[in-house]
Amino acid sequence: MSNKEIDKLLFSALFNERGVLASLVVAQVIAIVLAFAPHVSGDSWLRLGIISLFLHLIVLFGTSILYLFRDFLHTRTPAVQLGCFFSSYIFSSCLFSLLFSYFAFDIKNNQQLWFFVLRNALIIFLLSALFVQFLLIHYEKKQQTKALAHAELDALQARIRPHFLYNSLNTAAELTHHDADAAEQAILALAALSQAAMRSGKSVPLEDEITLSKQYIALETWRFGERLKVDWHIPSELPTLNIPCLTLQPLIENAVCHGVEPSIAGAHIKVELHVSTGYLTIIVANPIAVTSAKTRPNNGMALENIRQRLNIYYANKAQLSITTKNAVHRVKVVIPKQRQDDR
Repeated sequence: MSNKEIDKLLFSALFNERGVLASLVVAQVIAIVLAFAPHVSGDSWLRLGIISLFLHLIVLFGTSILYLFRDFLHTRTPAVQLGCFFSSYIFSSCLFSLLFSYFAFDIKNNQQLWFFVLRNALIIFLLSALFVQFLLIHYEKKQQTKALAHAELDALQARIRPHFLYNSLNTAAELTHHDADAAEQAILALAALSQAAMRSGKSVPLEDEITLSKQYIALETWRFGERLKVDWHIPSELPTLNIPCLTLQPLIENAVCHGVEPSIAGAHIKVELHVSTGYLTIIVANPIAVTSAKTRPNNGMALENIRQRLNIYYANKAQLSITTKNAVHRVKVVIPKQRQDDR
C-alpha cells in the first residue's frame, strides 16, 4: 500500500518499528505492575512470564489484524476505523483469555471463566481508549508537520527561476533566421523546462528527469556550441522510481554556470548515475575555470536549495556532498530508492 493510503489511517503509527516497540513496552510495563501487585500469591516471576506472554500475544495479534485489513480501513471513515481498532484488540483479548484460561490460569468453572474474559476485555478496552488518544495526537501532529513541510517545499520551489531563460529566448530568436526547425526544438525544450519549474513539490520518473536534463543541455549547446560537452555514464536499464522534479537538471546547470560559461575553451561535464540495492547516486563533475569571475550573480537554483528540498522530500535521508579536487568540482547526491514514509 502506498504512503498516501497509509496516511489516511488514524493508527498508521502502529505499523512501523517504533509503533510496535512502543506497544510491546507498554504491555510489558502493565505485566510488571500486575505480576508484582500487592497481595498476589505465588511465584511473582513465573506470573510475570505468563502475563507478559499473554499481553504481548494480544497486542501483536490485534495489530496484525489491523495491518491485514489496512486496505479496507484506509477508505473508511474515522469512526469505522476506531470501531475496528477497538474490535480487533477486544477480540484478541477474548481469544487469548479463553486459551490461557485452560493452560495457564487456574479457572475452575464457567462463571469464573466468563468473569475472567469480560474483565480482560474491559481492561483492554480502557487501555485501547487511552492509547487512541496518543495515536490521535500523533496523527494530528504528523499532518501538521506534513503541511508545514509542503509549504516550505512550495516556498523553495517558488525560488526556482531559470537564469538561462533570457539567453535561451535570444538563442531561439536568432535560430529563427537560420534554422527554423532548431528554433522550434529550442522553444519546445524551453517550454518543458518552464513547465517543470512549476511542478511544486512533485515527483517525476527518473527517466523523465534525465530527458528534461538533456533538453536543457540541448538549449545550452545552441548557445555555447563546441564549448559544452557532456559525458553521460548511466545504466542501460534505468530503475523504475520517482525523484523530485528538478533534481538532476539544476546540478548540470550549476556545472554549466561554473565550468563552461567562465571558460573560453569550454569544458567537459561528466554525469554519472549509479544504482545500488537501496540508493540512487547522482554525480555531476565539471572542471573549475581558471578565472574566478562569474557571469551570473546566482546559479539558477542554488545547491543549498536542492539540499533543503531533498531533506524535506526524503525526511533527511538524502545526502548532498560537494568536493573539489585536482581542479574538478564534484557534486554527489545520494537518495533512497524508497521514501521513509512509503514503507
